[in-house]
Amino acid sequence: MEKKMIPRSVKQFKGMFEKTETMSFDHPIQRKGSQWNAYQKSLFVHSIAADFPIPALYATKIEKVYFILDGKQRMTTIFDFINGAFKLHDDTPLIDNFDATGMYFEELKEDIQDAILSRSISLYELEDATDEEIEDVFYRLNNGTLLTPIQKTKAKMGGELAKQFNELLSHEFLTNTVNLSKDQMKKEDDLKLIVQSIMVRDDEYQNIKSFVIGDVSKFAGNIKDDAETQILLHRMKSNFDYALLATDKKQKNMLKPIHIPMLIRTIECAMKKGIEVETFRNWFNDFEEKNKSKDTVYMQNCGAGSVGAVKVRGRVETMEQSFNEYVKALEAFTHDQEI
Repeated sequence: MEKKMIPRSVKQFKGMFEKTETMSFDHPIQRKGSQWNAYQKSLFVHSIAADFPIPALYATKIEKVYFILDGKQRMTTIFDFINGAFKLHDDTPLIDNFDATGMYFEELKEDIQDAILSRSISLYELEDATDEEIEDVFYRLNNGTLLTPIQKTKAKMGGELAKQFNELLSHEFLTNTVNLSKDQMKKEDDLKLIVQSIMVRDDEYQNIKSFVIGDVSKFAGNIKDDAETQILLHRMKSNFDYALLATDKKQKNMLKPIHIPMLIRTIECAMKKGIEVETFRNWFNDFEEKNKSKDTVYMQNCGAGSVGAVKVRGRVETMEQSFNEYVKALEAFTHDQEI
């Protein structure tokens, strides 16, 4: 792996991203979404304008496009500010004795605007880097930052495997139906849900240690990028398609993260049995209604210690038992009607 340094101005980088599309932040191992708060964003803008030291960018070049490995948050922040997406925080320090607090880019003095646009930032292009080397670089560059354990796992996952997971992460069931908060999405708890769903799949749930983040990350780190995993992830995509039709985002309580791995497992059971979506939807509505009380066996497994192996298995088995009993009763009723 060779490293080549390329200096560019903010204005040039902005043109690469927005006009020529020769800069991208969509490398599979990247964190998604904004990780900085309003003050952190403003402080970075101040660093640019006041000529404070700025960390270099790191990228790999694929077909004339620079895929940023480190620097996404910094560059999207400055681009957003220039485009008028936010104003400077009230606690932003003076810029050359000029008070810019509460100002948008277009409201700044012209010389400060010019200082921002002309600020030079170094970009290091990693040449002839393998996927393993890229993963290692990303992990090392972010080792001192507040990456969550699941984000660190994604960094080690490998470009191709991370890409397959990203396809699931963009599924409408996860992005629009599952009851995930913005903070949970920022921490990539949706990725954690996918891994947990794999952990309780088929007979795997009997060997589960816990849903503690350390155990989830360890499990994810052992997922192999092979044909078996590709088949599994493709099948999970079908599970998500089914879930999108069988659930309603208004069912907020039963679509909280704690229930999703069990729901996906039960959907897989339903698909194997050839159960129609409408039948599953009717059962899920019934299951939700019955578990509005915290005193049910299922809900007792959602209380304190819910990430422990006993309660994870308890939720798996109770939900699956409820579904099987519903289907059995429906089949018996249908049989009686036919006689």
